[in-house]
Amino acid sequence: MNAIHPGGHPWQLGASESAALLRAGRLASVELVESVLERMRSCNQAVNAIVAQVDAASLLAQASAADRRHAAGNPAGALDGIPLTVKDNLWVQGLPATWGVEALATFVPDHDEPVVARVREAGAIVLGKTNVPPMALAATTGNGVYGPTCNPLAPAMTPGGSSGGAGAALALGMGALALATDAGGSIRRPAAYTGTVGFKPSTGAVLSSSGFPRTSLDFQVVGPMARSVEDCALLATMIAVDASRFPGQGQAARPEVWLRERARARRARIVAIVPPDQGQEPVVTAALNECVERLARAGHRVAWQPMPYSVAQVDAFWLEIIPHGVRAAVDELGLDESALPAALRDLARRSSEPSAVDVYRTIARLLDWRQRTRALWAEADVVLSPASPCLAWPLDAPYPASIDGCQASPRAGALYATFANAAGAPSISVPVPWHPGIGMQLTGAPGDDAQLLAWAWECEQAMLA
Repeated sequence: MNAIHPGGHPWQLGASESAALLRAGRLASVELVESVLERMRSCNQAVNAIVAQVDAASLLAQASAADRRHAAGNPAGALDGIPLTVKDNLWVQGLPATWGVEALATFVPDHDEPVVARVREAGAIVLGKTNVPPMALAATTGNGVYGPTCNPLAPAMTPGGSSGGAGAALALGMGALALATDAGGSIRRPAAYTGTVGFKPSTGAVLSSSGFPRTSLDFQVVGPMARSVEDCALLATMIAVDASRFPGQGQAARPEVWLRERARARRARIVAIVPPDQGQEPVVTAALNECVERLARAGHRVAWQPMPYSVAQVDAFWLEIIPHGVRAAVDELGLDESALPAALRDLARRSSEPSAVDVYRTIARLLDWRQRTRALWAEADVVLSPASPCLAWPLDAPYPASIDGCQASPRAGALYATFANAAGAPSISVPVPWHPGIGMQLTGAPGDDAQLLAWAWECEQAMLA
């Protein structure tokens, strides 16, 4: 390994680089897994990111089997021998799936969810489960089963939620890939706060979660997190419903090849959202301005515009749908409402207020709104904004008390996030290298996932330049 990266360690490698080295016989999966396990032993206790782990002997046995397949020239797939983590709201056979709910602390699924089965078929090695808030419905990560997860960039701060465990693990090199979920920014905001990359695919583009009951209609999608856009593209291809929509499927070349080709074949029409007069940290606005300049220098057409959608309308959909999803989940799982955390209990109780007709009307309005928002993509290819208007906040607070001196509401940190979920659009957070803890969010037209990933790759390269 040192011949490849002098002074380095295998855990520092990205998934795409590791996969290429494994195929070339220049790295062993056993070596990679041993390095990641050592990293977990030295780092995880301080942040509490991985809350259930597969035993080391089993992991090394899987790695050894992957090495034998590579040696025989017959790898299981593009992820053969690559370790990854899985968010605790997704089912993995033989590992606890608590969903952050104390009543489910002893629940162990007897099968993998389809998305987990898919990555295993491609040869991935599941390291363990990453922490979540109760029912994956909070802007921070922690629960009564496992406790809170800290932000590796600032241990007194939150990594965000609900995929904060995944982001924290990636930031520290405890796996190069993570399977997570996003119903309202749950992948992208933790990615921003932890300096990682998080991709929310289009609704229906990748295999969906099928274990725990849905709490957010189709707002929630499964998506990849990683330390690079290339690695997110690699995992997105593996879990896609229709992999043919990703150019690199079935090719031995790294995703970087098709990402570069696709990005440079078509310049993007980018709408950069004009920052609000208040409620956004100046350092976040400065990062956005710099990103716009770099993308313009790269040849993209960038135009500043006010918010092209109503945040109030998007939040209204979220706040009208979620309580009914929580109530349905509580009833389906037979949970004791009185034993739920206060925030979930309040959501469940709110569901009794509207009638079934009111709920139907909400869904009808959402479908009409989605149809209207498609007009946006006739004028733009990408909507560019920060992933969040704020930085991470103290660990013990459910949301920031203030943003740029203004009192913050519970949804203020998700100012830019939930639109993509409501619209069914792909969206990705790319870290700002000169200011860790800030992410730039690129949102594309529904179904245009591969092209968005290509432009995100070019954005990443522009910010690294």
